Amino acid sequence: MNQRTILTAVMVAVALATSWWAWQLRPQPTGEQVVGPPRSDYTVDCYHGENTSECFHLVVIDKQGEVSFRSHGPYAARDPNNQQLFLNQPKFSFPDKSANADWTGHSETGWVSAAGDEVRLKRSVVLDGPVIPDKTQVHIHTEQLTIFPDPQTAHSDLLVTMTQGDSIMHGVGMNAWMKDSRIELLSKVSLHDVPAKKD
Repeated sequence: MNQRTILTAVMVAVALATSWWAWQLRPQPTGEQVVGPPRSDYTVDCYHGENTSECFHLVVIDKQGEVSFRSHGPYAARDPNNQQLFLNQPKFSFPDKSANADWTGHSETGWVSAAGDEVRLKRSVVLDGPVIPDKTQVHIHTEQLTIFPDPQTAHSDLLVTMTQGDSIMHGVGMNAWMKDSRIELLSKVSLHDVPAKKD
């Protein structure tokens, strides 16, 4: 075997190895997009079932043995390393003991800490105040919201729209104290009142 034949064989081998390596590094096709850990120790998924809104039911109990919050939705996955929960299209209810009613919320994705002491809602977030007789219900819309079930506070750094009756307020950044329905918009606050219709 002469030197030219050896060189040709080596070049073919290098080309084959390079092609194989490039094929291994090609972008992989993506399936249905869900939020969650790369591997979970358990997953609840009923996107293809009959009732996709009621697949998982989560009830978190606080240190006093009372309900801290509830959640349900079509998809939940738990990270085996840190026990965090990743949720898709979750719905939440947070009891307001003073009003004997619940704050309710929903979003495209959600996250719950391992201890159940922090909840994060992202994308198309809605948080509705409790329905209380003789009081106008408050509605909060934003793209990101962090809720601490104890002491029942909610926070956002993004644009927040708050509606209550005919009043619409916009602001960037928000702190809310859910126990006494007190809400503070932090900056760039604007208020729009819809005039009452005259008879």
